[in-house]
Amino acid sequence: MLKITLRLGLAALVLIGALHSAVQAQGPFDPVISVNRAAITAYELEQRERFLEILQRSSGMAQRARDTLIEDRLKMAAADRAGINLSDAQVYKAMEEFAANANLDLDELLETLAQNGVDEQTYRDFIKAGVSWREVIRARFAARSAPSEVEIDRALASAGAQGGVKVLLTEIVLPAGSAEELDSARQTAERLGRITSSADFSEQARRLSVAQSRVNGGRLEWANLSDLPDGLRPIISGLRPGQITTPLEVTNAIVLFQLRDVAETTSQSPEISTIEYARVSGPADAVTSATRMADTCDDFYGAVKADPSLTFTIHSESPDQIPQALSLRLMGLDKNEFDEMPTAEGEQAEIVMLCARVYAALEDVSRGQVANNLRSARITSLADGFLAELRASADIVYH
Repeated sequence: MLKITLRLGLAALVLIGALHSAVQAQGPFDPVISVNRAAITAYELEQRERFLEILQRSSGMAQRARDTLIEDRLKMAAADRAGINLSDAQVYKAMEEFAANANLDLDELLETLAQNGVDEQTYRDFIKAGVSWREVIRARFAARSAPSEVEIDRALASAGAQGGVKVLLTEIVLPAGSAEELDSARQTAERLGRITSSADFSEQARRLSVAQSRVNGGRLEWANLSDLPDGLRPIISGLRPGQITTPLEVTNAIVLFQLRDVAETTSQSPEISTIEYARVSGPADAVTSATRMADTCDDFYGAVKADPSLTFTIHSESPDQIPQALSLRLMGLDKNEFDEMPTAEGEQAEIVMLCARVYAALEDVSRGQVANNLRSARITSLADGFLAELRASADIVYH
């Protein structure tokens, strides 16, 4: 009887020890983040980080990996609620198209990913979330995205060969990184929209804005209308001096602009074909220190090398590829100037610096092209606002 009792006691101790070890050690398929109870595993996070490092040709993409996986969970949940379920054939076709944009066939891309430790399923999940979200946005906003004939006429007139247009704007950027901040920012934006005085709007910018321009009362320098982001250009075109835009909801922020003045130029301004910019993120103190050391985009290489807690990437993209929140920050910058990016609660600090704007030669623009540009810009703006709303109201838990 004593032997049996001892055996049972030893077995219990072994079992308890095993359970304790299992709790202590986090496996690759254990959840590290939950988004409305949908789990993101450590393995998915590691895979997405590797995948993004290949796409961006840069290291240190951990924060970006977390953000995109959280957004993908929100996008797939929205697709599920909308009854959107892509077939395997649709996903495969999208995978081929994405590879073709990199001048590769699908097998070549998958081989490159595999050589860098990225599974095919990681790529498939990334593509499926993106295409599903596109279908969600199309179903939800297609009817609201069509520009009116008046808007097309106005856009054509502003870009006509008779000359260009430049504008003076004042901006206010309200933080909206959490559900509470978003609700407060909406109420504040509604109040700001009723201001009729440029001086009063500028004073509110000094008090409330989180953009660097707050030190100047939110006042921006003269800007060519053609240099504004596609989503903002038709909105500003419809204002008279003194008027304020409707609140623009972007990632982690709500932005308002007041038009101070408009002037015609003697020649048409060329369109921007490419914007080159740098992003630096990390602990707030480290980011601040890096900005003191960097007078140009290239200077950040040395700052980041000296501090491994920083993440640094340089991008070269056409204006329509840049997220609206980022476009609005770049809009007010001259070469080698930087601004802070609004961040969600608990996220690391981030700044963006303009490296260069590359202008295209002037071309004749058809009415259809203008309509497509306006439609695309409006859908992008609506999609960014919808995603920001989903994230602000989501229950996100870090394990």
